[in-house]
Amino acid sequence: MTSPNEFPTGSPSSFDDWLQALKEQASFFTGLKLNTGLPRWPLAEVLPVLPILGAAVGLVTGLVFAFVHGLAGPGWLAGVLAVGAGVLITRALHEDGLADTADGLGPHGIDTPRRLEIMRDSRNGTFGVLALALTVLIKVASLSHFGGATGLVVLIGAHAVSRAALAYPLLAFSPVHQDGLGVQAGKPHDTDVWLAIGIGAALAFVLLLGKGVLGAILAPLLALAAAWFVARWIAERIGGYTGDTLGAVQQTAETVFVLVAALTVGR
Repeated sequence: MTSPNEFPTGSPSSFDDWLQALKEQASFFTGLKLNTGLPRWPLAEVLPVLPILGAAVGLVTGLVFAFVHGLAGPGWLAGVLAVGAGVLITRALHEDGLADTADGLGPHGIDTPRRLEIMRDSRNGTFGVLALALTVLIKVASLSHFGGATGLVVLIGAHAVSRAALAYPLLAFSPVHQDGLGVQAGKPHDTDVWLAIGIGAALAFVLLLGKGVLGAILAPLLALAAAWFVARWIAERIGGYTGDTLGAVQQTAETVFVLVAALTVGR
C-alpha cells in the first residue's frame, strides 16, 4: 500500500477529484475492484466521502431488505439477508476488526503488548465470536420490526453515520503501530472531521424525519456518542487506534443506530 509520504499534498479540489477519491475509498472499503490507479489521497484528506460511501452500502443492503420484505417474507429473514449483503459488500472488513478488537481487549490481566499481539492474530477467540454474534443478532432483531421502506432508510442512515464516525478517532488519537493502516490514513483537519460527521448525521436525520422526529434525532446522536465512547475506551487501553479498532467503532455505531431506530421509529 502507498505510504503517507508518497501521496501528493493537498486535498481534492474539483468534482472529478472527489469522484476519484470516492472510487479510491470504495476500492478499499468494499469488494469493488475499480480502476483507480495509484491512490492519490490518504483517507484523512477525503473524510467527507465516508458517509457517502456508507450511504451507498446502506442503499444496497436496504434494497435487499425491502425486496425480501416485499415478497411477504418475515422481517427477520429480510434482516438476515440485509446484514449478510453488507458483509459481502464490505468483505466483512469492519466485522473482522470488531472480532479482533474484542479478542484483544476482552481478557483481564494482560498487558498492552500482549493485547496488540492477540489483535494481530487472524484467528478468532471467544470474545470475538461473541461480539460478532451479539451485534448480528441485535441488528437482525432490530430490523425485523420495520416495514420495507422504513428498513431501507434506517439502513442507509446507519451505514452513513457509522462510516462518518470513523473520522473522530483519526483526529483524536494516534495510530498504535507505525506500520499499520492507521499511519497510512494520515492525520485529518478538524474541519474535515466535523464535515464528515455532519454529512452523515444530517443525511440520517433527513431520512428518518418522516418516520418520527425523536428517532431522527436520537438514532444518529446516540450512535455517534457510542462511537465516541468506544474510541476513547479503546485508546485508554492500547494508547491509540489500529485498523481493527476503527472497525470496532464502525460496528458499534451501526448497531446502536439500528437498535435506537427500532425503539423510536415507527414501522
